[in-house]
Amino acid sequence: MGSLVAFGGWGPLLSRLYRKAEALDGACLRAWGHPRDHAVRDELLSALEWDSSLRPDHAPVIRELFVEVHDQSVDLSVRIRATSDSPEGAARLISDRVHGLRQRLAVLLKALEARRAKP
Repeated sequence: MGSLVAFGGWGPLLSRLYRKAEALDGACLRAWGHPRDHAVRDELLSALEWDSSLRPDHAPVIRELFVEVHDQSVDLSVRIRATSDSPEGAARLISDRVHGLRQRLAVLLKALEARRAKP
């Protein structure tokens, strides 16, 4: 197991959330660059799934950002799956929606980094 990033008294929860957000951002970036690649689309669909244990219910700002990212992830996943019979439709959807999700992920990552920097 890799080293955990320490987040004050929260320990591994925010560390796992941070790593998950980074992984999703990477999958979004690859899908945006290769929207017609079926394997990359499958990787994105997998990355869009969130483990229920990653809910930061005790941190209001991070929780709100998490909910936004989570909801956008679920929406994008549902829409991509609904276009599974239309590769062009899925590619267009990825091109249109991934940028907004990456923007929300960047805000979430910034909030997590700010929290980590607090003593």
